[in-house]
Amino acid sequence: MDSNNCSGINLIGLSSSLAILIGEQFDADDLAILAAFVTSLGDNLALLAATKGNL
Repeated sequence: MDSNNCSGINLIGLSSSLAILIGEQFDADDLAILAAFVTSLGDNLALLAATKGNL
């Protein structure tokens, strides 16, 4: 069952807008750490989704 009403285009626009807003607030070192954290979070969520029900 798909209960998500967000289209891919809307998600791309949202993520781009957030990246620009966040990028203006922090220096390069802080952005690198935040990017690594968000990447790790996404990877872990993908792993949990792929194994959901198999744990």
